[in-house]
Amino acid sequence: MNSNKLSAWALVSLGLLTACATTQEKEAQEAAAKAQVAKAEQTQKALDELNRQVRSQSDMVSASARQTAQSQKTIDELNKQIKDQSDVLTSTLSKAVPDAGAAQRAEAAKEAERRKAVEINISKSPDWFLQNDINPDAIFVTATEGAVDMQLSIDMAMMSAKRLLTQNLGELISSRMTEFATQTNSGDDSTLSKEIERLTKTLIAEVQLNGYTRDRITVIPNGREYQTYVRLRYPTEELKKMMAREVKKNNIITTKVRKTKAFEELEKEIEAARESRANNQSASEK
Repeated sequence: MNSNKLSAWALVSLGLLTACATTQEKEAQEAAAKAQVAKAEQTQKALDELNRQVRSQSDMVSASARQTAQSQKTIDELNKQIKDQSDVLTSTLSKAVPDAGAAQRAEAAKEAERRKAVEINISKSPDWFLQNDINPDAIFVTATEGAVDMQLSIDMAMMSAKRLLTQNLGELISSRMTEFATQTNSGDDSTLSKEIERLTKTLIAEVQLNGYTRDRITVIPNGREYQTYVRLRYPTEELKKMMAREVKKNNIITTKVRKTKAFEELEKEIEAARESRANNQSASEK
């Protein structure tokens, strides 16, 4: 019986021991599980913090990128404004200060056009315009003018020709009177010199252009203008008669000038012109 009690107590003890061992193991497992859970929670917390930092950094990078993009946009707009202002300034300066090369090219082009116009005018001018007709009984002058109106070009050419004719007649009178004075051999005679000078001026002032004739006229197109060429003829017979008459009327001059060879030639020219005119009249009557 004692043996049976011992066995029972042994079984109870064994059961208790087993139960204790199981409890301890269970507690140990629970403790290990708690430790793992705590570690996992700590790890998750660390991961969460890390994710937060990553998100924060990402947000900062995104914000920086947006700021950089905005800054770049601002810089691009400023560059565009600077370029526009530069273009305006360059255009203004180019207008205010013309390019020297462009000015030279423009001047060269104008000079080329002028030379071309001169060449065209010469090539189109009538043959008689450049001829130097020499006639002892007449003076010939030529002139040319251009205008957009044909009649205006004719009037301008006639005015230029009359001006040249007046100048030539004045030179003829002055030359003849100087020749008279030179052949008198009275270079020291101041009275005679003054009278000849006065008479020369009087004759030039009294010259009238009513006796001229328009000997030739040609009107040609010249671009957008009319170019008129004219030639005037002025018979010198009446002019020579007037010179001889005025010399004979002046008592101071006539006694010396009428003895000169130049005055004799003047009278011969007048007589020759008179005979030539008479012969022409006779031929026309026949």
